Amino acid sequence: MNAYYCDLLILVASLAGLIYGIVAFFLEKGPLYARMVTGAVGCMMLGRLSEVIRELAGFQDGTFHLNVLGYIGVFLFLFTANAGIMNGLADDGSKAFLKYRLIAFLAPLGIALVYLLIAFSNIPVSAKIIHGILAFFISLASYYHFKHALLPDVEFGVIRCIRGYNLVALAVCFLAVGELAAHAYDSSLLMLILSIPLAVCMLMILPVLKGGIAKWKI
Repeated sequence: MNAYYCDLLILVASLAGLIYGIVAFFLEKGPLYARMVTGAVGCMMLGRLSEVIRELAGFQDGTFHLNVLGYIGVFLFLFTANAGIMNGLADDGSKAFLKYRLIAFLAPLGIALVYLLIAFSNIPVSAKIIHGILAFFISLASYYHFKHALLPDVEFGVIRCIRGYNLVALAVCFLAVGELAAHAYDSSLLMLILSIPLAVCMLMILPVLKGGIAKWKI
């Protein structure tokens, strides 16, 4: 039941975050970037909801379930927001930013190293494949969040203003892949240790982003 309480904690936190995002960025017609991040929080909420329902119903078997799609949705939204919307403002493709592009690969490398622990676990091969797919999407998002946390400021001050958001999102990436490893090794203690900061990040990520957006509008 420890996994159930961890999922329930993240469900409540992401639900609160989603409600905040709907009010702050949909009802008030916020920027598309923020709406996409809200979508990521919503995917986390839906994935955890399906997991809690599955656990309550006693369905403990099976590798693929809706929580997998929820996780993919989270990091696909985060990746698309940064790669598709913000990266063009942050990086002009010049050689001046080359070192930041290279250093940023440390983030997906870290994700890959954690996945290696999963690959050497005793879970079924099918589960390792699913975890590998999830780790791939997490690594995509982690690259841009780390890169945008590193890049020097641009003309309009956007990167400086949302640096805090990118650091929170980067933490989500590593907490998420760490949670996958905790499940692979069936470590209830590690699940608990990781679920608490992950829940905090789900509460913080949209308010931190809103604060950054408010600064760049000044």
